[in-house]
Formats: sequence, C-alpha cells, structure tokens
Amino acid sequence: MKTRDIKEKTTEELLRILPVIEKQLSDARFNLAAGRVKNVKEAKLLRRAIACIKTVAHERGI
Repeated sequence: MKTRDIKEKTTEELLRILPVIEKQLSDARFNLAAGRVKNVKEAKLLRRAIACIKTVAHERGI
C-alpha cells in the first residue's frame, strides 16, 4: 500500500486492515520458511505497510 492510500483511509478502516495485513505477514513468513514463496520481497512490503498504518494511527492520536 502506498502512504497516500493509507492516509486517505478512515481510522476505522485502518484498524480493520491492520490485523489482516499482520496475518498476511505471518503467512508470508511461514511460506518463506517452507520454501513456497515466489515473491521474497512480500514480507518486506507487508512490514512497511504495517509500520505506515501504525504511524498514521499514532499521528491521528489513536
């Protein structure tokens, strides 16, 4: 997700999206360890998205 897209979302949407992305990261790590990953950068992108969502939420005072 782009930072611009994250900032456009409402606080409720961000709080709803965060657990979904964290689950995707967990799955990506598991698949990476199992050797079933085609895109090895996926975990990095998911970590960045989580950090961006948390940063925007903190800026909004959540």
